[in-house]
Amino acid sequence: MKVGVYNITGCVGCLLSIIFNEDELLELNERIDIAAFPFIKAREEAQHFDVLLVEGVVTHNDDLETIRELRKRTGFLVALGACACTGGVPSYRNFVPYASYKHLVHNKEVDIADLEPKPIDAYVKVDHYLPGCPPDKREILSFLKDFAMGKKPRVYRDPVCVECRLNGNFCLLDRGKICLGPVTRGGCNAICTNGGFECWGCRGPTDDANFA
Repeated sequence: MKVGVYNITGCVGCLLSIIFNEDELLELNERIDIAAFPFIKAREEAQHFDVLLVEGVVTHNDDLETIRELRKRTGFLVALGACACTGGVPSYRNFVPYASYKHLVHNKEVDIADLEPKPIDAYVKVDHYLPGCPPDKREILSFLKDFAMGKKPRVYRDPVCVECRLNGNFCLLDRGKICLGPVTRGGCNAICTNGGFECWGCRGPTDDANFA
């Protein structure tokens, strides 16, 4: 199975989540051929991939060109991390006046046209989502194992609250804190709330989120 890993605009933290699985990935060496991966491979070794994991958010014309080209070269495209899945932190600017961040915009690269930050499925078809900021390394490994064995990738649908209760945590809402656990897709083992921090929704909304 030829696997590719790419990134467009992002912090590359999602790629590190894959690298943190180094020992486990080596165990899958007979089933998986990592044919492209920034940081660990100097050259790309495939024109077409069975599965491609892409990190980052579309913020300019180069990102858009790259993601469209990658979509043509893979049979199964995975959005990796909060930016790729939902737009992440960069998309916050879509909800505030331009004047509030105009002073941060620079025009050093005149050939790069700025776009409104959007997740990759705003431009190309995405076959699976591995959300989180960063995504859980165990979830990435589980996906690769399932895919290599021909299994349909599992989608975690319960909210963070389910894992929070399983871990015996007190409810932050009861303590007057704004926590997005009730409307956020779990699968992270409630890592933030385990430490007493509010969930800020990095894994995106649940299918049945009652925003009202």
